[in-house]
Amino acid sequence: MLTLQTLEKIKNGAKITLFNGIFAVLYGILYLVFLNPIIKSNFRVVDVVWQVFYKYNHEMGAIFVRAIVLKGIFIIALGLAIIYLSSQILKRKEKITWVMLFVIGLIFWPALLTIEILDKNIFTIIAASIGWIAFIIGMVIPLRYYMQREYTEY
Repeated sequence: MLTLQTLEKIKNGAKITLFNGIFAVLYGILYLVFLNPIIKSNFRVVDVVWQVFYKYNHEMGAIFVRAIVLKGIFIIALGLAIIYLSSQILKRKEKITWVMLFVIGLIFWPALLTIEILDKNIFTIIAASIGWIAFIIGMVIPLRYYMQREYTEY
């Protein structure tokens, strides 16, 4: 049954995931803006060694640069998807939209956190952890409503 309290939980959860999507977009933009420090941190070398590596093995260095740019664009795109789905939940409270948001976040945030852990960059690990935790909180708040059998759409 859709009570005022349940409706408020749905709105709060959707607002949290909406801010989570905005966080993801900003996170992706920062990935593109701070490309060089991230490369150096992920590459784990002194600036001079990276420059030597890039100079003598330009193709391999370009692959590292492209991978980080692609990761930033990927984060921005998925952040936009989270924003869109969260705004749709705020408007309509449809179960399928919530399920799609749940699946996207369930794949995106743990995958990103895993990649950041493998890169061993503490700053990006912290940012991905914040995103993952915020997403979980936004999904758990309206969980009881969306999991009931006699679900009525608003």
